Amino acid sequence: METTPLGATGERVSALCLGTMYFGSSVDRETSFDILDRYYEAGGRFLDTANIYATWVDGYDEPESEPLVGEWLDDCDVRAEMTVATKVGFGYGDVDRELDPETIRQEVERSRERLGVDTIDLLYAHVDDPATPQTDVMGTFADIVDDGAVRHLGASNFPAWRIARANRIAAERDWPRFECVQPRFSYLIPDRDADFDAQLPTTDELVDYCDQADLTVLPYSPTLRGCYGRDDRSIPEGYVRTENRLKVRLVSELAERKGVDGNAVALAWMVGRDQPTVPVVGCSSVDQLEQNLAALDVSFTDEEQRRLDAIESYGFDEWDLREA
Repeated sequence: METTPLGATGERVSALCLGTMYFGSSVDRETSFDILDRYYEAGGRFLDTANIYATWVDGYDEPESEPLVGEWLDDCDVRAEMTVATKVGFGYGDVDRELDPETIRQEVERSRERLGVDTIDLLYAHVDDPATPQTDVMGTFADIVDDGAVRHLGASNFPAWRIARANRIAAERDWPRFECVQPRFSYLIPDRDADFDAQLPTTDELVDYCDQADLTVLPYSPTLRGCYGRDDRSIPEGYVRTENRLKVRLVSELAERKGVDGNAVALAWMVGRDQPTVPVVGCSSVDQLEQNLAALDVSFTDEEQRRLDAIESYGFDEWDLREA
């Protein structure tokens, strides 16, 4: 599997990141291990989890994803090869939704213990916390990086201006910055007033900031629960608009032409973006993973790429004209 730069760290990560949200809960241990094994066999070395996964599933009040990932890392003796990402910020159990310094430190230690690792490779602030001063948040992250508990930082579900402000604070104090962003992002573009609760969708401003500041984009829900390639999955609420119908029609056409699932076409479009983009793919079976891995073998002609990008895309063009 090819790799993609991780922000400005000088390091690279796998072109597809394996999301493990439901591993150990909705996805049983045996199936989870089979998916992890196949991902590793395909050359994948980048895993994504969170301290809250998946405590909202009936019967699972405690985090199950991190312990399962940790068990797999230990059983396969592959810890040194893997980039492991986890997150803090959302509430679960007796933990509040916040980025209070004490909560950050507490949850980092709990995540390290559950994962069975000395150092978390990538730690996301899972959600913004306007009630806690950003100087306190970034200072706490700087401390845990300095202590060796975490290597790199990312942000998820943040407005672009808050990420930019946090990184300015970090730059002024010579602290580590957010190197990547994990937003709700897919080939389809949601309605402006679509409501995804605490999940913040990608915006033109976010994409543009990441491009200008060399932050990697790691889309979650990149296939919108498989709507590009499954007859039982319609376009989700919040995405039903004329442009998206045209996009789905084009994806279907290209999928038939290339002999792959439509979801693989959508993922291939993301992987092939000029801006470093690593989709976080969630799978509940090895078959689903195989369909996603097929995206890595899909390429587009110049004309196909033009058609994919022409309907509607994120970001701002012609910066050279603005600078002139």
